[in-house]
Amino acid sequence: MKNINGTIKKAIFYLLLATMIAAGQSGTKHFFERGNQAYRDGDYQGALEWYGKIVSAGYESSQVYYNMGNCYYKLDQIGLAILFYEKAFKINPRDREIKFNLELANLKVVDRLESPPQFFLFDWWDKIKTYFNIDQWTKLVAALYVFTILMLILFIFLRFHPLRRIVLSVLIVFAALTVFASYLLFLNVREEAENTGAIVLVSSVNVLSAPNENSTDVFVLHEGVKVILSDQRGEWVEITLPDGKSGWMKREMIGII
Repeated sequence: MKNINGTIKKAIFYLLLATMIAAGQSGTKHFFERGNQAYRDGDYQGALEWYGKIVSAGYESSQVYYNMGNCYYKLDQIGLAILFYEKAFKINPRDREIKFNLELANLKVVDRLESPPQFFLFDWWDKIKTYFNIDQWTKLVAALYVFTILMLILFIFLRFHPLRRIVLSVLIVFAALTVFASYLLFLNVREEAENTGAIVLVSSVNVLSAPNENSTDVFVLHEGVKVILSDQRGEWVEITLPDGKSGWMKREMIGII
């Protein structure tokens, strides 16, 4: 009887859990559809409110961030538009529409900051490293790892089979791919931890030499510029530009990607 009661309780628990998950998914779908309708009606602020409910519920989606970027672009809030395009691009770096709109929004940025040119092999390596995002690299590594283990098990059982040599070759290839993909995943995780990106959200800001209102102005940045966070002290953050310049500004003036 105790086992039956325990089984019933577990069944009820899982049923409630499934119901909650289904309700959450249904709610976000409703918010997304209402946001899309508001956008089609030209109510961009209303659309943002509906999309914001999805984000507040803890869901991340490149499509939601992309749509929010479009809303801010229509409202001529370029800093926020670029911020949400960057968020969408971070999740789905191979989406051409996201990349196009991000480049289009960046054309409205006053500051033109160019990264120093790098050797073509380094550029090629960066493209390979960022071909997938961290979540996609993780899934790929897991799949390669499982397939490698299966090949290893098959190799062990085919002790005197003529296919054993072919299985060994496949095993070596997938083992190498697993190590290579794992290394790229490690590089992406480390780079994200060390190089947090952010977007300037105010029309203009004087970047200072130290985290102090009375320190010297170093340079001026305008809305929409992408920076890298190097350090943080209370309400101040140190930012670094692609050309190597650095300085301090208030945390409230930027949006974290």
